[in-house]
Amino acid sequence: MTPSKIVCIGWNYRPHIRETDAELPKVPVVFLKPPSCIIGDDDPIVIPEGVTNVQHEVELAMIVGRRCSHVSEEEAMSFISHVAVFNDVTARDMQSDARRTGNPWSVAKGMDTFGPMSEPVPPEGLDLSSLRLELSVNGEVRQRGCTADMIFEPSFIVSYISKYMTLEPGDVIATGTPEGVSEIRRGDAVEARIEGVGRLRNPVV
Repeated sequence: MTPSKIVCIGWNYRPHIRETDAELPKVPVVFLKPPSCIIGDDDPIVIPEGVTNVQHEVELAMIVGRRCSHVSEEEAMSFISHVAVFNDVTARDMQSDARRTGNPWSVAKGMDTFGPMSEPVPPEGLDLSSLRLELSVNGEVRQRGCTADMIFEPSFIVSYISKYMTLEPGDVIATGTPEGVSEIRRGDAVEARIEGVGRLRNPVV
């Protein structure tokens, strides 16, 4: 099922806030990526000519199972049918320029192939507030983290988003990335993992 939207949460891990020189958010920082950015396991991440400093961001993704609007934190997770590994690939220089000028990040975040996602799996038996994430480039671990370090936990994120925009079945919620983001270049092999959720491998071209 193709999502109607990919809703992303920025700066949801304190160490990542420090490494990107951002301010601690009082409410979730929400932005969108277009569905056209999604690719699967083994599909290549394509860096367009002239785009520099493209970086990886391993994230836990939640997939909405039924229409979701104005739901409470207590009922929020009943609307999530699947979870997946997500890589919020970002053209960091373009994003930084946009931040400085007060412009949106849409191009930096939404380029074709900038949304690798693993095959979704049901969340039964998983504690989404205590999952370990890891990402390696060419076999070298670059990111390690745990969803326990989130500023805003999954149930709050779903409830918060649903107050302002209706979530449709198949929509993807990317919950933020831990510290360790770094540049990826053509010829690299990127592998992202979340315990109990899956593994995602993508070459960079």
